[in-house]
Amino acid sequence: MTTVTVVEAAETSPGRGRLATFTAQQRQIGPTTRPISGSPGSVDHRLATGRYQSPLRYPGAKSGLATVIGKLVESAMGSAQLQRVDLLVEPFAGGAATSLRLVGAGIVDRVLLADADPLVAMFWQVAAAETEELIDRMTDEYDRYVSHGGVVALERWDFWRGWTPPAGMSADTARREAAMKCLFLNRTTFSGILHGQAGPIGGRRQESPYGIGCRFNVGGLTERLRYVGHLYQTHRLVDVWCKDWKETLGDVPEWYPQLIPNRVVAYLDPPYLEKSGKLYQQSFEVTAASIAEGAYASWSSGRAHRRLAEYVRRQIQFRWILSYDAHPTLLSDKAFYSNSRMNPCDRDRIEFGTKCWPISKRLVSLNYTASARNGRGAANELLLTTLPSRCVPVDDLFKPVI
Repeated sequence: MTTVTVVEAAETSPGRGRLATFTAQQRQIGPTTRPISGSPGSVDHRLATGRYQSPLRYPGAKSGLATVIGKLVESAMGSAQLQRVDLLVEPFAGGAATSLRLVGAGIVDRVLLADADPLVAMFWQVAAAETEELIDRMTDEYDRYVSHGGVVALERWDFWRGWTPPAGMSADTARREAAMKCLFLNRTTFSGILHGQAGPIGGRRQESPYGIGCRFNVGGLTERLRYVGHLYQTHRLVDVWCKDWKETLGDVPEWYPQLIPNRVVAYLDPPYLEKSGKLYQQSFEVTAASIAEGAYASWSSGRAHRRLAEYVRRQIQFRWILSYDAHPTLLSDKAFYSNSRMNPCDRDRIEFGTKCWPISKRLVSLNYTASARNGRGAANELLLTTLPSRCVPVDDLFKPVI
């Protein structure tokens, strides 16, 4: 799904403590969040409309969802309220497939990525702002280790699995190395899963016809990384935040008040309601804020899902799209999305202008990849949105919820 985390910082070893301290300081790419000013540059890259755009692989990925979200946004832009989307915010960035697709196709003007996992956030920060350095580092890793396969590649996999910033390493170097760790493990581990019980592709014995380096295509990855760098240089990718979803959604109005409420849309793709524990082990238990506080928001128990539902139904100040595995509880439980309208409190309506927008609900059929509920294959996805309701399609693709 969207946020495979490797937050070793939540554990107790000294190296992991150093990672937590470091990542708490690197909240965005530069010294401060990049503003939106003027018109962004044109997207002039052949991957802008390519089939594969993200350098990262993600477990539970859903084939075609980015295209569906794009059609939904395009339809909504026919309304008087939402004539254009200046900024798409993706708080569970993960592989960022939807953001890369929509900005490349020109459906949205700009995107802002955010992820609570420091390792994933640092990958996107380095990929955006230090693209060629990361490409050189990746190529060297491939030439020296991955290309040899067998024992050499496995030993390097073990090295990155246990890597933490050593004492005395500069913050800039640690960030680049963390980005390389994320990319290396994502391309060499089963289904791209970065931690937990997942092992290297091909297993420890490497007896499979698909060895550890079968997904480490340097040429293709180089082009995808340059696409990310191009989006950042043209100000189409505004920034990358290392923040959890709640802080991200709360900070957008602070940094981009001129876009509130109709020129910014959040796209949220949280963990599976049922399967996040199976897919990600403890990955969704940790947020950037909880590292410092020592507290854990439990997705697998449902508490974090309820916190998310409460926030988007009552507090968010701009329009949103939410995608979920189609679990019946989401539509039957008042703590989730059984209501058909946002219901902010009087204070938020008066002080922040939070709207009572209708919540449209649709089912779409998608092909899930690794570790889906019933393995690979078709399954229904639930889409909920506060985009102008009259423009939300009802057809063979966007089926009404009965």
